[in-house]
Amino acid sequence: MSGRTAGKKVSDMNYKTSYYLMRVLGIVGILVMLIGGLTNQLAVGGIGIICVLGGTLQMNFFYHCPHCKRDLPKRTLPKTCPFCKKPLN
Repeated sequence: MSGRTAGKKVSDMNYKTSYYLMRVLGIVGILVMLIGGLTNQLAVGGIGIICVLGGTLQMNFFYHCPHCKRDLPKRTLPKTCPFCKKPLN
């Protein structure tokens, strides 16, 4: 079971999964940081920071074109690669 996480290999993460994971971790991380700030709990704020950083780091590793391997635009989920013009689906 080496290299498997919840039934899916880590290397099987594609650009769509990476995009949505970044969005979810970013929003959850910001909310957790706000809760930590409002309640003066430094540990909770730290968990929020870790969520945001984790989402950003995984996006840098996995959010790229499966054909030309160049990084995709971070703000959108394109249907075609802006560099090699191949469809991403």
